[in-house]
Amino acid sequence: MTIHARPAGAVELPDAASVTGGYALLGRPGGAPQALLHDDGAIVLVDLAAALVGDPAVLATVPDPWPGWHNSACAASADGSLIALSGQRSVLALEADGRTRWEYRHGCWGDGPHRHDGTEPCRGLWQGSCLVSADGRFVWAHVLPGLDHDDPDTDTHEEWLVLDAADGTVLGRARIEGGSQGSHHLPHPDGAHVLLGTGQGQDGSPAYLGHWDGAELTVREIGDGFRVPVAVHPSGRAFLSTPHSHDALLLHRFPDGRVLMDRDAGDLPADPTQEPAWDFVAGFVDHHTVIAGTFDARQHRGGQLHWLLDALTLRPLGLVAYPHPVDGYPVALGDGSWLILDQGGATLRRWRPDRNPS
Repeated sequence: MTIHARPAGAVELPDAASVTGGYALLGRPGGAPQALLHDDGAIVLVDLAAALVGDPAVLATVPDPWPGWHNSACAASADGSLIALSGQRSVLALEADGRTRWEYRHGCWGDGPHRHDGTEPCRGLWQGSCLVSADGRFVWAHVLPGLDHDDPDTDTHEEWLVLDAADGTVLGRARIEGGSQGSHHLPHPDGAHVLLGTGQGQDGSPAYLGHWDGAELTVREIGDGFRVPVAVHPSGRAFLSTPHSHDALLLHRFPDGRVLMDRDAGDLPADPTQEPAWDFVAGFVDHHTVIAGTFDARQHRGGQLHWLLDALTLRPLGLVAYPHPVDGYPVALGDGSWLILDQGGATLRRWRPDRNPS
């Protein structure tokens, strides 16, 4: 079955590729989607829902505090009053007017454990990430430990922190496996749980579930070390993970991570001349529908197809057909629509499924 996609808005934005190709999109359970974008020496917080219908959309603009370093995994409070940046050697909290609220310094993500006190970035693209809680009270941060705590195992582990959003005080700290090249946070609708996905290149992608009860941070690993958590169901009762390599798309029960349903890409009614494999990005279009992409494994990447699946069973509902060629990740917004970046690289287009095309 083919499901036709109909246009539902578009917007041209600087750094638009980071919305669909990275983690500039700030999706909050039940909240309007926002994006933090780099734009000519500034970091701009944009209300995407407003931007897609042509309304004023800029919520805050702050100077980029780290010129020359463009890999910051950013976060912001829902009201735009706090912008948190995860940098190469610190987590920085900024007011909406650009003033520094606090800075938490940590070990440098550059080449190997070392001291780094200068302003120039180190070689390498490795980094952690951060998340501002839905109520704006806490900042979750994935960091490297510092070099001054007399720990001989500094280079074998990393840290997941809960920081006080008011002053940067460490409220909770947990060790996680070392060797990450990058990470991302996924908030849970209950406001107390967060999923952390980490990437270790060819060595795997450990994932963790953290719980902050207001006094203690507890963390446990979920999955087999080769799963990428990508989306939490709006109900909070389940989450999706994509494979680190050519494996199945999984629907997990929350909070124990038990696999409720799996779908192999080979089950899809695709072109028999291809060897379909799931790509890294998938999400909940709404309570009932998942969108996910596949590619021909023999070509590694490119030529992506997009599929709508039943959110309960992961049964294929149909292959998405667009009125013109598209290429890239579909990013679900949770309101019945998804975003795709135009091939030109500057325009984000919003799409909805047309269940009854004329």
